[in-house]
Amino acid sequence: MLRQPLYALRSRFVLAWYAVVLLITGLTFVVSSCSDDDDKTPTPTVRLVDNTTLGPYMVDAQGNTIYYFTRDLSGANTCTGGCAAVWPIYYEPNIVPGEGLKAEDFATITTADGQPQTTYKGWPMYYYSPADATGQNVREKAGEVKGENVGGVWFVMKPDYSVLLARTTVVNKTTNQSTLKNFLIDSQGRTLYTFSRDQTSPTTQPTNCSGNCITTWPVYLEEGRTLPSSLKSSDFGVITRPDGPNGTTRQQTTYKGMPLYYYAPDGAQRNKVEGDGIGNVWAVAAP
Repeated sequence: MLRQPLYALRSRFVLAWYAVVLLITGLTFVVSSCSDDDDKTPTPTVRLVDNTTLGPYMVDAQGNTIYYFTRDLSGANTCTGGCAAVWPIYYEPNIVPGEGLKAEDFATITTADGQPQTTYKGWPMYYYSPADATGQNVREKAGEVKGENVGGVWFVMKPDYSVLLARTTVVNKTTNQSTLKNFLIDSQGRTLYTFSRDQTSPTTQPTNCSGNCITTWPVYLEEGRTLPSSLKSSDFGVITRPDGPNGTTRQQTTYKGMPLYYYAPDGAQRNKVEGDGIGNVWAVAAP
């Protein structure tokens, strides 16, 4: 048998060593690339930013502010005609929520003119595009919040409002008259009411509506204190009632000194306002 020269064996060993190194390097690159792809987090299409005055509110992927309209209590877009030019709809077919937001809180509706629009907790979402000096509607820049509290009916969209404002037509059950009113609702769009006796007899507020009365008009107790900018935190307070479970006490939120109630026949449903004017002593809680 012929022996191969030593240099030939060395050459084969070096080539084999390089092949192993290249194979390992290639596998490491592939694994690393896959790992990098797996670790990538989708960019949010809607997220929260913080404002020193307003606190956290929603913006789109480019940082443009998103608003809600108090007249959309029913869940439908009621901003039509000239309103639609100033307040363009926000629509995102592939919602990727940022930190602090949940995908299940977003949905899509179709407007009266057939356009898709994204909603948050049932509220249609909008941009602000006011007219400039030439009369052209120009979308406000990213980071701007000039649409906040416009007309007392437009507010930045927040995920944690404890009380919101609504504006809709309300039928007074005593006079049967229909009136467009602004009033307070809870975070789920349920109407809040006040009892006139609580104003005429302020010292007995905790017992003015009790027994069967409080069964029909359950108490409202807020969670947190996140409000639209037109409402003042100092206007809200709490009273202690003696009629808690098993002989204990319980609390009830007040607004401008008036305890706030629900109306049981509203069925704890959004956009139900059946208690205004009842007995000529109950009314929607006006701001």
